[in-house]
Amino acid sequence: MKNLFSILLVMAIAIGSQAQTFTTTSSGGFDVESGTLTSETISIDGQVFDLYETSSGSLYVKCTSPRTGNGYAVWIGAETEFDFEGRTVYQSRKGSYCVYKISANSGNPYPVWLTVLED
Repeated sequence: MKNLFSILLVMAIAIGSQAQTFTTTSSGGFDVESGTLTSETISIDGQVFDLYETSSGSLYVKCTSPRTGNGYAVWIGAETEFDFEGRTVYQSRKGSYCVYKISANSGNPYPVWLTVLED
């Protein structure tokens, strides 16, 4: 009985493992080359970056990972009238707020997400 159970278990694992096929995607599935260069720029810590736009109107900065060499997008929210520690605050489409800084390691921009404190 124990042998029969072991054989059935091995067969189930073999059948289950053959039913799955996997592949990898880079940049979370978004092709940074698919956007259109706009005439807009963003200045972060004295560095100016070109903004690209998707077909749905989202803006992003095109970056290259120093570790992998792959391209990735840093999504840029809508500029607000607020500032935080001398930096312009941006708002994402989902309503979150952030400021952008430059990574000391890569030289690429990244968002620093903020928490809104109610008065």
